[in-house]
Amino acid sequence: MKNTKELFKDYYPEYLEDMKALLRCPSVLDEYNPSNTEAPFGKGIKEALDKMIEIARRDGFNATNVDNYCGFIDWGEGEELVLILCHLDVVPTTGNWTNPPFDPIIKGDYIYARGTSDDKGPLMSTYYAIKMLRDEGFVPSKKIRFFFGCDEETGSRGLEHYIEKYGECDYGFSPDAYFPCIYAEKGISTIEFKGHSDDKRLVSFKAGTATNVVPDKAIAILKDIDLLDEFAEYARINHLEFEKKGNEYTLYGKAAHGSTPEKGINAALHLIHFLNKHLNDSFLKFADEYLFDDPYGSKLGIDIQDQEMGHSSSNAAVFDIGDGNVSVKDNFRYTKSCDLHKEMAKLGNFLKPFGLTVEILHYSDYHYVPKDSKLVKSLLSAYLKWYEPKSPIEAEPISIGGGTYARDFKNAIAFGCMFPGEPDCMHMPDERANLDNLVLSIFILKDAIKNLCD
Repeated sequence: MKNTKELFKDYYPEYLEDMKALLRCPSVLDEYNPSNTEAPFGKGIKEALDKMIEIARRDGFNATNVDNYCGFIDWGEGEELVLILCHLDVVPTTGNWTNPPFDPIIKGDYIYARGTSDDKGPLMSTYYAIKMLRDEGFVPSKKIRFFFGCDEETGSRGLEHYIEKYGECDYGFSPDAYFPCIYAEKGISTIEFKGHSDDKRLVSFKAGTATNVVPDKAIAILKDIDLLDEFAEYARINHLEFEKKGNEYTLYGKAAHGSTPEKGINAALHLIHFLNKHLNDSFLKFADEYLFDDPYGSKLGIDIQDQEMGHSSSNAAVFDIGDGNVSVKDNFRYTKSCDLHKEMAKLGNFLKPFGLTVEILHYSDYHYVPKDSKLVKSLLSAYLKWYEPKSPIEAEPISIGGGTYARDFKNAIAFGCMFPGEPDCMHMPDERANLDNLVLSIFILKDAIKNLCD
């Protein structure tokens, strides 16, 4: 690894302070309210948008606030448009944090706070890549537009608003994932299971805050039964934390990104697995048999594998059981070999004997850019200039289950800023990013922009 911190030393203090200023903004979606034109996504996200525009204008950039849905910086006068896509919003701060999630702290080589890796750390690295290029006198042959959205984690309405106004790009990339570069992204859908709960002893069951996060806390309220001893033993055997207050049973798991549910511990499914041993409820039986311990959807028959994209994934994320009614929202990510509507129709027929239905609430189809395209080659070349792969696989474009802004444009891919072998802490408690790697990414992003302007 080249000594990038030495090359960046004149910028580093301000870079760090600007990043911390963004990280202090509690930019979690409050509630989407389009009638609130000043802050349609809530106060915290508006604070982050204002802060980023303030930083850009301080440095003399032309920064635009697009109706408080997103913002962007334009630099250069070329006819073709290179669009770089980052986001300011973050997922909720569930789980047990060592330090307050919006009070950034540096420990050793890492900076800790919600958003350090997804996506405020990479966003600030992108901004400083552009700033350094400008300061060095580079004149881009294309227009460079640095976009920062406000609700990538909760529906991308800010990006939709942007596209309605400004349309496509010629080249694009999103520093919101991994190096080397990502030429393919799985399709992403939210599906909802509905049915009924028939054991009157189960008063309610709640878990999950967002479909793209593995639920790390689940709460069941029971009546006419006391399972304290059994509950404590289950938690002990499975190395899980628990609480029991009166008739309320709380079990804790481990949050993870919805695209990799196998990396988390689903508190909801563990609580269901426990309750099914002691209650006689048709939904609990179904969920225990077909959802528990299956992050791919194999038991439901919806794991349609693909040579390039691998397995599908299934993250049963948001549970709401009460008054005999059941709703489970599942984040299902599928490969290009999967016909989503056909598979959901088959799943619907499978679920009928269990008294359950399934509905697609939202989906974004898979995204694919050829490996031999100018875009992929240009970005990969910049990465290989600054990073020496430790194996051949670290030098090849990859496919992911996560979704980025890139999927909304025909010729855009995800690019950085996490390096091979780096711990993936996105959406987890104590989210962190390696500062050396964030600085290294600045130099990679600089050369990526240069390459696209050739």
